[in-house]
Amino acid sequence: MSDFFLQIVNGPNTGERYPLTKERTVIGRHPSCDVMIAESAVSRQHAAITIAGHGSAGITLEDLGSRNGTFVNGQSVSGPWLLHVGDELSIGGLQLTLGAVGGGDSDHHPADATMFFDSAEGSFVVSQVDLASPAVADAADRNATAKLNAAHELEVAIGSSLDPELVPKRLVEGLCTIFPRAERAFVLLIDRESGKPVLRARKQRSGREAGPLMLSRSLIEKVVRGRKAILSADALGDSRLNMNESILSCHIRSVMCAPIGRKDGEVLGVLQVDSREFSDGFQPDDLEVLASLAEQAARAIEQAISHEERVRREKLRHDLELARQVQQGMLPKKPPEIPGYDVFDFYSPARQIGGDYYDYVPLPDGRVVAVLADVSGKGVSAALVMASLASKVALAAATEKDVATAMARVNESFCSNSWEGRFATGIVCLIDPHTHQATLVSAGHLPLALRHPDGRVDLVGGDLGCLPLGWDPEATYRSLEFAIEPGATLVLYTDGISEAMDVESEIYDFHRLTAVLAGADGTAEETGRRIIADVERHTAGQVQSDDMCLICIHRQR
Repeated sequence: MSDFFLQIVNGPNTGERYPLTKERTVIGRHPSCDVMIAESAVSRQHAAITIAGHGSAGITLEDLGSRNGTFVNGQSVSGPWLLHVGDELSIGGLQLTLGAVGGGDSDHHPADATMFFDSAEGSFVVSQVDLASPAVADAADRNATAKLNAAHELEVAIGSSLDPELVPKRLVEGLCTIFPRAERAFVLLIDRESGKPVLRARKQRSGREAGPLMLSRSLIEKVVRGRKAILSADALGDSRLNMNESILSCHIRSVMCAPIGRKDGEVLGVLQVDSREFSDGFQPDDLEVLASLAEQAARAIEQAISHEERVRREKLRHDLELARQVQQGMLPKKPPEIPGYDVFDFYSPARQIGGDYYDYVPLPDGRVVAVLADVSGKGVSAALVMASLASKVALAAATEKDVATAMARVNESFCSNSWEGRFATGIVCLIDPHTHQATLVSAGHLPLALRHPDGRVDLVGGDLGCLPLGWDPEATYRSLEFAIEPGATLVLYTDGISEAMDVESEIYDFHRLTAVLAGADGTAEETGRRIIADVERHTAGQVQSDDMCLICIHRQR
């Protein structure tokens, strides 16, 4: 057993201690942490304490990249920080002090540490209530009045609170009012990620106990698995507890534990109250009352969780709408004016924001670079990568004379960002309105569709064989030049168009795209809208599965 512990010095759990029993103790919000602190300002894995050797000279603290930082005596922790007994740690607004206990490796437990133990087989159950078929509280129910009064007391205690953090605290206050013989009251909720019960609120009438706060893991698991409320004389019947005097000093003899169960069978947690008295402890009637209160507690907790979820969804909706507006603001407000040409563009994300993008970079000599790219993935993460890529492409296109060199520069910069396996395909087309020449560079993107004035359609650039952006920092890129005839139309697009699916999962392929283009003898806008309309006919109302982006550039006759 370690000689050191952390003790909370502020908030509702002031005085609670956490023994440092391992060489490395991880502190955070996630239930898998050695010291679990259920506060929103605490990161999932916030900080770690390492004990090397004996004595406080070997205790160091390390921040694990938390969003709100870790502080010791008011100073921000950066790198390993040597701790001394009496130091005050600040973790997500919670204040803890490093303390030491005597006895070295003795069997002494620091006061107020929360610990689970496994009950022995000798523990016995006094009474049970099966929540699957609870007693009906009608005129024939001798406990109906008590249940009604208890329900009223709990409703008053909970009030109209919809705060998931506040409801458990008000629940324990109500339990202590309803059960005046209770020495302690606890609310534990099942963590959705780990499936383990986590202490969310506690109340003790007589202050902190000399030993650690003990909760029977096997009793709680039995209550959860069986959906039964149990009245037990568990504490003194456990031979393992009898070996520790600090546990005996609690004198807990009578325990009631009830599952907080939803009607669909899911158990959200448990309510537990216990008493020092066995002869004058809880009775089966009390257990029925607690079981009925657990159902009311379930509704209160469900409402709080549901409210929090609605608030979270509304905030997410607002954030996504803001992100959509920001992304739309990054796209061109209107097509560029190129002498002798007309341009049309179209963008439709599969979600509120997407990973496709397009842009135009005008050069000082009158040439214009049209850019279209498709970042792997969808949603917010793809949009963030897209934003970074867009700025790199715009800079490279404006400063590099050679288009292929510009693409290589973009790729090198993209690779250096380490986007966790993300990549992007892209196509760049340089239009020279003076010579009517186009220079094309593709980074693993779909071929450009070129419609000739006579209706022939060629797919250009598919054989360049260059890698997508982000695959290889040393990748090289090749360019291809071709003439733009009077009446010709250039079409750049992403796979949201060429691979749009119908109800039978058949894709809108190149054959259909070229067929539509062959019959499109008009302006860039007429051609673009013809393609979009045909894609919509193909998908026939199916939900859009990928971002769609399209650029049409038409040389006037």
